[in-house]
Amino acid sequence: MVFATEQKSFGFKKEGSRGVAEAAPDKFLAVGADANIDYTQTPIPDEKVRGSKARFPSAPGPKAAAGTIPDIDVEAGTIGDLLLGCLGGVATTQPDAGGAPSVFQHVFTRSDSVQLPSYTMFLARGLHTKKYPLGTFKKLSFAGAVDGKATVSADVVAKKEEDAAGFTPSFGAPKPLMFFKTDFRIDGISDLNVRSWSLDIDNNVEGLRTLSLSQDPRDIIAKGKFIIEGGFEIYFETDAQRQKFLANQAAALEIILTGENIEAGFDNQLKLALPGVRYTAFPLGNLDDLLGAAVTYAVEQDLGLGKDIEATLINAVGSL
Repeated sequence: MVFATEQKSFGFKKEGSRGVAEAAPDKFLAVGADANIDYTQTPIPDEKVRGSKARFPSAPGPKAAAGTIPDIDVEAGTIGDLLLGCLGGVATTQPDAGGAPSVFQHVFTRSDSVQLPSYTMFLARGLHTKKYPLGTFKKLSFAGAVDGKATVSADVVAKKEEDAAGFTPSFGAPKPLMFFKTDFRIDGISDLNVRSWSLDIDNNVEGLRTLSLSQDPRDIIAKGKFIIEGGFEIYFETDAQRQKFLANQAAALEIILTGENIEAGFDNQLKLALPGVRYTAFPLGNLDDLLGAAVTYAVEQDLGLGKDIEATLINAVGSL
């Protein structure tokens, strides 16, 4: 018997003890059909000279678990776990605990810790169910088109692969954050000429390998700088931002995605604030026969605010 892609499902659970696999997932994501985590082993070849062209057997090499969970709809109820996993820092408050007790605000910032939050990730493929302890969200790639949902793809890294019990995922009604409720602001002003946008957040985690009596890495750590970059397409009405590119002056970007109402005065919302953007390309080009630019940018630290990225999420989820 063969197995259909539709039988695939993805879930995860934050680890109570770092690197100790959880028994079952408690959260689930609807993902693209190509979602996968590969567990690989790289043989160490025998390259010695023995007076013959025969290739002698290789030796067992290091193992690694990594993959991509693509095409996830950005929803206020689920994106918080991915932001926490990738950025590492969060502060949760209630904006109006008395008047709106079901509303929570989560502010995510970049963590300088070597160890970022770890999750056991589960992937059922029909053929079998596997789990991947010490799973880390390495990179989040956001995208927003002019006529669709905001989406995110997650690159993940884990310690190893283990057998897992089958699970039944649970999903509520889809509540994607949409193009017609997306506010793209440049230097604090809504720009109605932006056609699409993207944002990549990469924490550069990798396996820590030591002589730990195992082919698997001992830990998954973030020892390098974050790489935060992106782009947007914009029609020209003014070249003020292009002049900032030519002068290497910083700009501030805000991407605000609003969803359904939670309680009076509060909507589901995700705001991605990038106060220290430096444009890396701002060409005079052609967008659908109109003068426009496919802009790219890199995010740097804003020395006045002391931050490079801040994501503010308002939803009805009390804890992450």
